[in-house]
Amino acid sequence: MRRTRRNGISPVPRRLWISESTRGRVTPAELFFDLVFVFFVTQVTHAVETHPGWEGLLKALFPMVVVWWMFSGFGWLTNAVRPDAVQVRLLLMCAMTGFFIMGLDVPYAFEPDGWAFPLAYLAVVAIHGAVYLTANAPSARQAILRNMPFNAAAGVLVLIAPHVPEPWGWVCWATAVPVLYLSPFLGRIRGFVLEPHHFVERHALLLLVVLGESVVAIGIGAEGSGDHAVDAPLALGVALGIAVASGLWWVYFDGDEARADEKFEKADEYRRQMLAYYAFTGAHLVMIIGIILIAAGISDAIHHFNGHAHQWWLGCGTAVFLVGHAIYRGLLGSGRISYRLIGAVCAVPLGATAAIAGWIGMAMIAVVLTAIATVDHRLASMDPSPREDSASD
Repeated sequence: MRRTRRNGISPVPRRLWISESTRGRVTPAELFFDLVFVFFVTQVTHAVETHPGWEGLLKALFPMVVVWWMFSGFGWLTNAVRPDAVQVRLLLMCAMTGFFIMGLDVPYAFEPDGWAFPLAYLAVVAIHGAVYLTANAPSARQAILRNMPFNAAAGVLVLIAPHVPEPWGWVCWATAVPVLYLSPFLGRIRGFVLEPHHFVERHALLLLVVLGESVVAIGIGAEGSGDHAVDAPLALGVALGIAVASGLWWVYFDGDEARADEKFEKADEYRRQMLAYYAFTGAHLVMIIGIILIAAGISDAIHHFNGHAHQWWLGCGTAVFLVGHAIYRGLLGSGRISYRLIGAVCAVPLGATAAIAGWIGMAMIAVVLTAIATVDHRLASMDPSPREDSASD
């Protein structure tokens, strides 16, 4: 076991894979790890776009919801076990491989041939638990031991699902989700040690990485619009797509992370864990689903620039994203939520104008997001420490 010096005075033992402190900024290793999630989100977006019915949507989102649980779990993990040591980095790379395989197998996750998806998921669960058991805090090690059986049980359900009659396969997937998302309460959500600044920054940067999918969708839509050089309609479509992606970025990143950091820091240990579960694992999942729908809508709108694009993806995706961000703000008390809720209501019918022409739907959504971001920015600049009008607003 390695030994190190604390305050330069006397050597004290420390666990092999742990850095001296979990406090600090997100590391390049974590950012590199998060890149694999972009591929997974791209695969889910493609599945949504190519199978636009309810069944196709559910077959894309069920894997997304299950995988997000474990991917978010790695955010909790690297908050407690910093990826400084070689062993941890190697295990994270193995987990990246697992997530990538799950991304490749998204189109087959409901079929018997999709056996790689649940097996990769179970491998990721094992890696996550093994690294967590090296945490310095005994309470964190006990907490992951309470939660690992639920993570593994969900993987077993997903493994069984394709091999039972179809109604029961859907039941297995539908059961796996509450097994995961209720596990903190069934296993008692306590013991996890969270460093606020790192946790907030990690999720903000992860959402930024996911927003890259809405930018990628612009290129995918442009490729699908025809084999020709960029003309005026395509250039306008790209501009509108960038405007929508920029609006999403502006709504989330206009000072929210700093205010969330402050609120998270002030919370006591138990409330911090509850906020991490609801505001980050939960509300960020809602926002990511919104981004996936928006990305599918952007790609389809550019592809059907002057024609009939999908009626609901842009508007409903924007509404889901705004509701998710309102939940996030409301839980943390980090800003006003009324404009986001109003914007969510307006986005659905305005986004539906994509059924007339793709460019109209993108333009309407860009206007909604820009209006919300502009109003919010001006109010924040007038009052640097605005009083929260969350639940009652």
